[in-house]
Amino acid sequence: MNRKQLAEEIVDFFAIYKLLKKQKGLALTANQVEEQLGDVSFVENLIHIVILKTKYRKHIDKDRLKRLLVALEEIRLDLEYI
Repeated sequence: MNRKQLAEEIVDFFAIYKLLKKQKGLALTANQVEEQLGDVSFVENLIHIVILKTKYRKHIDKDRLKRLLVALEEIRLDLEYI
């Protein structure tokens, strides 16, 4: 999965499961996420948010969640060991 596809998947996942509260005029867009995927702290925070927000939810596609976390972890490892 390339970064553009991953960014779109992240935004879609967050929207479907309402993981972030929308604030006035503030929306998470795939372009913003894609730009930030080069920052290791952003990726680590994203992993942390996904884990915390989905831990106790019952109606989450576990396979989709695993694929998302694995893709984020691969990016995090690539950024840390470049």
